[in-house]
Amino acid sequence: MTSKGAEMKRKHRQYENKLASVTQVLSVLRKMGLEFWFKANTSAFCNAESNKGKLVGRQIHEAIEQYIVEGSCKIDSEYAGEVENALNSFINWKKDYPDIKLELSEVALTSEKYGFNGTIDAPNPPVLIDWKTGNAKDNDFPKIYDEHLYQCAAYVYLWNDKNPDNQIEEAMIVCFAKDKVAYNVRIMDKQEIDDCFNKVFLPTLSIYNYQKETK
Repeated sequence: MTSKGAEMKRKHRQYENKLASVTQVLSVLRKMGLEFWFKANTSAFCNAESNKGKLVGRQIHEAIEQYIVEGSCKIDSEYAGEVENALNSFINWKKDYPDIKLELSEVALTSEKYGFNGTIDAPNPPVLIDWKTGNAKDNDFPKIYDEHLYQCAAYVYLWNDKNPDNQIEEAMIVCFAKDKVAYNVRIMDKQEIDDCFNKVFLPTLSIYNYQKETK
């Protein structure tokens, strides 16, 4: 990814506090699929693949942000094929949803009310959009997991806490494939957002904070 994109990402993720991010909070949740994956492979392989996945995911987010801001993107990555697949998937998604105008990208906020940080991919009221990446493998499109719903709900509450006069009541999770040009969409209404936040994210935040206090 270009150095400009990297600079934008570093800028957005600076928080002037020690509160947990949304992803840190949700790390408390048990992930059975990952546990089985770690058991079936060597630690060296899993660590290498995990680090690669994080890097590629970050580069894809940077590519999308640069495309939104500048209308084009130069891909400079050793995993250019995967980044290009996801970016082309993003472009196809834009064509399929022409009514959604992307004006804001990678907005870092802090909720003092609830006590957590988060960087929102695309808050564009009346809808909040959260980008995800994954491999489709033998399927037509990549899978969207329950944790993605919890994360997205937290971002909606984060935005609404900071923007009382510009509320969001609908969210769209868009998962772009890295191994082919394909994407998956999951729309959340207000009821599902409220349930995911109040019944999952807030209890998980309490567990995270308690564990941090008792270490």
